[in-house]
Amino acid sequence: MLVCFDATVLCGALRRPTGPNFRLLELAAEGVVVEGFTTEVVGMEFVRNALEGLGGVQYEIAVVEEFLDAFGALFDPDRVATSPVGRSLTNQTWLHNRPIGEVVYHLTGKTRADLLADLPTQLRVVSGEFDAYDVHLVAAAVARGADVICSANRRHLPEGRLAGNVHVIGPGRLAVDLGVA
Repeated sequence: MLVCFDATVLCGALRRPTGPNFRLLELAAEGVVVEGFTTEVVGMEFVRNALEGLGGVQYEIAVVEEFLDAFGALFDPDRVATSPVGRSLTNQTWLHNRPIGEVVYHLTGKTRADLLADLPTQLRVVSGEFDAYDVHLVAAAVARGADVICSANRRHLPEGRLAGNVHVIGPGRLAVDLGVA
């Protein structure tokens, strides 16, 4: 199973090194049960959040670097996906209020039939339904051929099928499914 990890999973793992987020990253770094990756945008978001503070705790850069080194395989340049778009769609305002599959198709050109199927039922890239700040993650997951996006962000990435064959699943549920929770 190829899993794209969101910054929420990295942040959760840093905060609770005995929790399901941490165990999932361990599995992905080993590459045995789960093959995992993240994006350069997610990596930068994680570092920014950790330095600014998670749950009232500001982490020093040395702690953040130690965490990244512990999961070095996930942050190997060959395993970090390049997002076809950053955390903003401001340069492509015409993509706002469109179904996520249509947006990802225009950004990546990947698997038009799958991405454009069921457009009326797909979440729309609009405030309150699907956050434009997370399009980068879906586009990278589709481009890399991921099966799952693992995210704890239920407000912006609800569990279920997003675009193409990519599904979103929370870290708790994925950990249970893989028998590590």
